[in-house]
Amino acid sequence: MGGQTCGDECGKAAPRRAILCFDLPVQAVRPRSPLLAPFSRVTSRGAFIPEVDGLRFVAIAAVVVFHLALNLASRNPTAFAYPVPGSALHDTIRSGELGVQLFFIVSGLVLALPFARHHLRGGPAVGLRAYFLRRLTRLEPPYVLVMLGCFLLLVVVHGRSARELAPHLLASLGYVHDLVYARDSLINNVAWSLEVEIQFYLLVPWLTALFAIRGTVARRAVLVAAIVATSAVGPLLADTSPHLHNTLLRFAQYFLVGFLLADLMVVGRLFPTGPRRVRWDVLALAAVPVVVMLHTQTGAARWLPAASHQLVAELAVPWLCLLGYLGVFRGVALHAFLTLPLVTTIGGMCYSIYLLHNVFLNNTLFLTKGLAPTGVYGLDLLLQLAITGPLVVAFSAVFFVLVERPCMDRAWPQHLVAWFRSRRQRVRVGSS
Repeated sequence: MGGQTCGDECGKAAPRRAILCFDLPVQAVRPRSPLLAPFSRVTSRGAFIPEVDGLRFVAIAAVVVFHLALNLASRNPTAFAYPVPGSALHDTIRSGELGVQLFFIVSGLVLALPFARHHLRGGPAVGLRAYFLRRLTRLEPPYVLVMLGCFLLLVVVHGRSARELAPHLLASLGYVHDLVYARDSLINNVAWSLEVEIQFYLLVPWLTALFAIRGTVARRAVLVAAIVATSAVGPLLADTSPHLHNTLLRFAQYFLVGFLLADLMVVGRLFPTGPRRVRWDVLALAAVPVVVMLHTQTGAARWLPAASHQLVAELAVPWLCLLGYLGVFRGVALHAFLTLPLVTTIGGMCYSIYLLHNVFLNNTLFLTKGLAPTGVYGLDLLLQLAITGPLVVAFSAVFFVLVERPCMDRAWPQHLVAWFRSRRQRVRVGSS
């Protein structure tokens, strides 16, 4: 999830914390320990933005907690029935689904960066062939393997009909399951957001033409107007048909917030040139309960007229998310925590974790679903998270090392072809 790091598109690395990629400071070499090194993200030119992987950590953590709570509620409703709607805990857990929107912002930021640099800093143009080939070689192998594995798991272990599931598998592999069936994939339900991501990826080379607007005020005015327009109109259009509900129509505004962040990053406004400020931490953290209230229609949000609540939420949440992101880049405490090596390493594995976490929970929670020793929902959920969270990360880390990490090398197809040729040559020599 969340696109790639800037190291996938930008120039050569320089000394740590001193290189200027897109004319912004990034970290050339991730701090490595013997434990974390095998699980660190590989970038094609060695550079990455640690804050981005920290934001990915926040997004994937929110989604995992959300799905853990849902799975426990369905398997042990006596002990893990959702807290009373309107309670702070219920609203916070329910808002974990917004982690997907946080991923969309990261995708908008990362994929817009090379295009923004080209238009605003005279950087190299991004070739369309290279752009689409990179999406294909980087993202497709892990996705296809997971979907095929989920299909086999459903058929072999759970006794589902292969004939009935095959059309859903094909639709999921083609990223059109929600468009065709108007529901989440029966193979792996989290794939709906990847279908939205693909819709965005296909449009990025043309959407980023707005960076060609040279005037900063005019360009950002267009971006702001586009965010407001897509926030107000997109969800209404998406609601006209269940086939459009989970499409780019509903979520375009979040990708465009990423565009705005890319604009700020390229012109040097995102990273502070002086000391970081605690006020950014305060503003970012203060935005969280407001987002929760708007998303769940609780708290102060209940004061809004019922007819306008959804519109206000759609208009406000993207900007509140933007405020949170600014807090990570410009704050003190948030920046310190979300750039810790362990945090960025887990964030760097978010694609593998996202693809596998719900499948893992669906097939393992029968082992721990009865573990609720305190009778207090929040404490028992925390205990479940302490047990299953590391297991989800460990399971996903194996897949990351074996499948996703090798695909981060943009030359892996050439290496694979060369390996097959060498094997063929050895067979010929041996047979002669």
